[in-house]
Amino acid sequence: MKNILTILLLIPLLLFSQEEIGSYELFGEEYKFEATEPDEKGEYTLYASGYASDGIVSQGGLMIKSKKIDDFVISLNEAKNKYVEWTSTAKENNVNDLSKDIKSSPPSVGAYFAYSDWHFDFNVSPFYKYLITKSDKTGKISYCLALYTGDLESSDNQYIDADSFIYAFYSLEEIESFISLFDKQLVLDKFNIKNNKEDLFKD
Repeated sequence: MKNILTILLLIPLLLFSQEEIGSYELFGEEYKFEATEPDEKGEYTLYASGYASDGIVSQGGLMIKSKKIDDFVISLNEAKNKYVEWTSTAKENNVNDLSKDIKSSPPSVGAYFAYSDWHFDFNVSPFYKYLITKSDKTGKISYCLALYTGDLESSDNQYIDADSFIYAFYSLEEIESFISLFDKQLVLDKFNIKNNKEDLFKD
């Protein structure tokens, strides 16, 4: 029990120790993609901020440990391929309204969210949807790959929860740009630069 409490106390500190390694756009706003510094075993955690569908929650998103990244990227690529396939089919058949689950399951990961304090859910099961919508104003048809965290529940208080965070991508380029952020080299380069600067000023 003592070890669990220690971990819970350290998590808020870890949340503020990560560095930005990239960004992406969701619904016209920029969101951060961050990573913690790799430890002596080379392990680190990625933090991907998402769009909050819960109007009360200020911010949050997915926490993905380095050991889960490969499986997560595999699922992203599977979803991307389905996006390409279904978009082609939709255009060929003039489909302009659709909501369909994509059967490519990411591994279970963690998530974080904030009201006035930070809260964590260490066992979330993200999922994908493919969405086609037509604008009533312009008539433009949009093809979207959406990644949802699923509803979140605080690990330390079951009565504190949040609606799903959303990652919505409207082109193949946007999807591939997001996937590219999972490259471990970005993490290594970021912290090598940081450490090299710090080495200039020795104690």
